[in-house]
Amino acid sequence: MLNISAPDLLNYSTKIFQFCQTPIEEAKIVADHLVTANLMGFDSHGVIRIPEYIGYVNKGLIQPGASIKIKKEMSTAATIDCGWNFGQVGALRAMEIAIEKADSNHMATVVTTNCCHAGRIGTYTQLAAERGFIAIALANSLHAGRWVLPWGGQEGRLATNPISFAVPCPGSDPILSDFSTAETAEGKIRVYRNRGEQVPAGWIVDAEGKPTCDPKDFYGPPQGSILPFGGDRGYRGYALSLLVDILGGILAASTSMADRDGNGICFIVIDITAFQSREQFGVLIEEMKGFIKSSPPAEGFKEVVMPGELDFRLKQERLKSGISLDHNTWEAICNTAKGLGIKDSPNYSVT
Repeated sequence: MLNISAPDLLNYSTKIFQFCQTPIEEAKIVADHLVTANLMGFDSHGVIRIPEYIGYVNKGLIQPGASIKIKKEMSTAATIDCGWNFGQVGALRAMEIAIEKADSNHMATVVTTNCCHAGRIGTYTQLAAERGFIAIALANSLHAGRWVLPWGGQEGRLATNPISFAVPCPGSDPILSDFSTAETAEGKIRVYRNRGEQVPAGWIVDAEGKPTCDPKDFYGPPQGSILPFGGDRGYRGYALSLLVDILGGILAASTSMADRDGNGICFIVIDITAFQSREQFGVLIEEMKGFIKSSPPAEGFKEVVMPGELDFRLKQERLKSGISLDHNTWEAICNTAKGLGIKDSPNYSVT
């Protein structure tokens, strides 16, 4: 494994996006999003995505600098056309609009269309919570990412369809949950593949529907599939995944059949002051947190933690110690940079 400081990785990532004709402010948005994902332990949605994104730019599937437009709007709702710009740029603008509407009207629902892969969906709910709002996000995928089996099926029809929610906690990090409605995100399988490791049992099946732990059986050819979460009760993950498809895609009048990568996102933002003061809410949240965390830890656990708590701790650790990347991922990033004409690369240590 290679270890690189977060500032060096951020500068290098920003430079890569600038070299593919991305406006500087947008290059910073995408790079910061990816590096922050690594810092918080979401390596599947971090800089491992750089070669993929630059490949999409080269194919014209991502259009750097494309304008983000409001396609349809009401006081508490909007549909945002992201113009096939980087998904992080479009999704960030969509969440900002949702926050603005919730601030003025107490509630807001904003959906996106023509949005490329938006990365770690918890980024956006976290932003809303840090500004004092409760937020929910659901993100589906277009046809290119439909690797997840419907309950009882043998061929993928759904995406990993993550759901995230975030709740403000005065004086501390927000409660933040971000999880796939499948047993795993595809990007996590990619991380295992790049490291030359087997994935945990129960995540994937091969093209014949047989359980496997080999990432190569998933990527094929022929293509394997990811299981919906829930094990022998996977109909629960299946049902949630359908909800994500409906709110993240169909609600925006978007088809999921386009044969390309991208997300349909639904943001729901709630203004706490529509119901009570922020101060009272903060007291009640702290009371709840204290009660939950007071549970004696079960065997194998040191403590009870709130959703997102370990992610924020890891961020602080990695800001001090650096971000670890496997050789295959780093080589792919550096080769992508060289292909754009970038000759230098940041220093790193080997761990």
